[in-house]
Order: sequence, then structure tokens, then C-alpha cells
Amino acid sequence: MSIVAVVDTGVNINHFDLRSNLWRNPGEIAGNNIDDDGNGVIDDVHGLDVITGSGISSVGDPEGHGTHVAGIVATTSKNAEIMGIRILNDNGGGSLSSAIEAFSYALVNGATVINNSYGALGVNPSQVDFLQEAIRIGEEDYNVVFVAAAGNEAANTDQIPNTPSNAEGMFSVGASTSVGNPASFSNFGATTVDLFAPGVDILSADTFSTNGRKRLSGTSMASPVVAGAAAILQDLSPGASVADIKAKLMDGSIPQKNLQGLAVTGGVLSNDFTGSFTQPLESTVSTKGNKRKKKSSKKNKSIGSVGSLSKKSFDKIICVLDKPTQSEKMDIWNDLMDQDFTKNVEWPEAFGDRICILNLRNRYQSGPESRSAIKMMRRSNHFESVERDRKILVNTGLNSFSTSLDRIDVSLSPFDLILPSQGDGLI
Repeated sequence: MSIVAVVDTGVNINHFDLRSNLWRNPGEIAGNNIDDDGNGVIDDVHGLDVITGSGISSVGDPEGHGTHVAGIVATTSKNAEIMGIRILNDNGGGSLSSAIEAFSYALVNGATVINNSYGALGVNPSQVDFLQEAIRIGEEDYNVVFVAAAGNEAANTDQIPNTPSNAEGMFSVGASTSVGNPASFSNFGATTVDLFAPGVDILSADTFSTNGRKRLSGTSMASPVVAGAAAILQDLSPGASVADIKAKLMDGSIPQKNLQGLAVTGGVLSNDFTGSFTQPLESTVSTKGNKRKKKSSKKNKSIGSVGSLSKKSFDKIICVLDKPTQSEKMDIWNDLMDQDFTKNVEWPEAFGDRICILNLRNRYQSGPESRSAIKMMRRSNHFESVERDRKILVNTGLNSFSTSLDRIDVSLSPFDLILPSQGDGLI
């Protein structure tokens, strides 16, 4: 039977929707206040609270996000065992160091799927080397499927990476509506988002009740649907490799016209897994003679067009620089401010200060004027890449980097939409 680790804000183990699905640590005796299995954690019967170093039951889920996510896994896969792992605090904040510790615990204790409904937009790939190594070990040595929410900034993650969903080996999930359209808030990426799954008005367990439920929207809600689907596939094909499970998820997706160019599959997770959250969908794309584009490595992301999105109005242009010096950035700023199309220029503290966001004047936001602005930016030779985007929300106050040989701290938060997401945290 598959074990799905829900790495999040915790889990309310007393909720009615979860009781029959909870993973039980075979080496631990509940309530005796003894570390029976010798792993350094007392009474970790149903999982680990990384923040307090205790079993998941002692604190539960004071924020609420993780219980809702766990409920979605249980609804999708009736037989999945849910291992609760808390890395995010009462306010939804956490660090990649905690995520790595969570992965280690999950792998050692038999998890077969690890769901990650949290993240931070614009983290420099060099800051996630340890996380990447943990994922590699999990896939190659433990045959574990890693699933992550793509994020809620309506941003192109081919251009600005989202962590951990952009990590090599992560199965990245965007959020779709009940009719198979992309949710207005969902991140997307032709090479960095694998597929979409229902993520709007999803009913699931409410942590502040033993039997209540509530509706939330976000890629946080879409990711556990896919994690539950992976668990079902593992139960149907014991011993299947990570590659096999991912291929079945991808090949079974339902192509949607409005998702073409927004994900590797251009489609929504198969109806076989989504019946509890949306009506059955049919393909709106003719696949005759078409071959699905192979997913490119997330380590070398291409930056190109965004399909039909290029026909719409854009008020921002994202530019990525190749490790500029401060004087080079000042020269670029002066050059941009001299252009007729420039309204203002922003330098968010993200992605190693390599991102420049150019805000366009109204008349340059669509049509020939928009295209001329893009062409001029690309010809300037200032930038490694230049691309339009629908909406760019890069929070400049929450991303923090502190690296050492044994610790990496990058602020994380969950990706749901109780309030408008600012991109760093719960998804």
C-alpha cells in the first residue's frame, strides 16, 4: 500500500476524513513517551513535526493548510496511507533546510510519494543544490515520486523558477478549473509544469473541526490530486519505477486547447483520478498526427513564446541578466529609462538580483508597439533573455538566503488562496 508524505503545515490526525488513512509507524508505541524505534523522535506514530522535533500528533496542524491537502490525497486515493510532516509554522513560513529534513524522514520511513504544496518564486538554482540531491536520492535509491505545486503568481516558471516545483525530478502541477481551463492564478510553463489538475473551490478537511470541510483554491489543491493519483498507480503496479508512474500520469492526461503551451502535456490529469473534484473532461485538442513534446531538463530551461498568451495585453517585460555588476545594472537602468516605452523599472531581490522587470506605458502593452518594445529589448544585448508575462508578483521581502555547508534557508510558504498569494510560501 502506498504511503504519501504530506510535507506541509501539519495534519490534524483526529479529523474524521483522515483517521482511516493515517500512516502508522510500525516501530513506535503510541503514548508511552519513549523513542521506541530509536530515530530521535518520541511517539512519532503518524509522522514528524520538524519544527518542534516531536511527533506530528503533539502539535497537529495549527495553520490548517496541511490538513486540507491531506484530505485531498485521501479523497483521491482511498487506500493511501498519509504520513504527516510539518515544516511550515503557524504563519505558513518555513525553510528549505526543513524540507530536506522532511524528505530524509519520509524516505527512511517508507514513503512512496512526497507531496509539496509550498514554495518560493525566484530562488537562484544554486541555492537548492542540497534539495536537488535529496530528490535524486529519493528517486534513484528509494523509488519515490516527488510532486509539487507550481505556484499561484500567474507567472511563467520557464522564466522565473519556482522552488521546489522547478527542481529536476519534481512533478510540477498547475491548477485548472472544473471545465479544464487554467486557473487565473496558476503558474505555467511549457517545459517546467508537467500537467494541470483541479485546483479551484476544492472541498476538503478543515483542521479546526473533527468532521468539518471547507473549500480552497490554489495549486496547493491540485498537487495532492496528482499525488493521490500516483499512489493509486503504485498500488495497481507494485514495483513500477518512478519513470513508469510519471509516464502514466503524463500519457493519461486530457489535452485542452487553453492549456497548450502552458504545460508539457498541455492537458489535465486523467478523469480516472479527478471525479471527486470536477466533471469528466473531454479532449479539446485534435491529437491526430501529433506527438507530445518531450519534457526538457529543468536544469536548462528554455525561454520562448507562451503560445496564445502572446496575443493578449501585457504590462510587464521580464528580463534576465547574466550576473551583472552594480555599475552594469545602473547603465542598463539609465538606458531603459530613456526609452519611450518605459514606465518604470524594478529590480526585485530574487534570482540572485538577475531579474529586471520593465513596466510598459499603456500604448506599448499590446499590438505592434508591444512587439517593437520586445524586439528592441532583445537587440540591446543587455539580457540573457527577454519575455512578456501576464502577471509578475515577486515578493521582495520574504526571500532570504543564508548558505553554509550544512544549511540553506530560503523562506517558503503554502500555495492556497485564502488571501491573494504573494508567491513565497503555501501554494
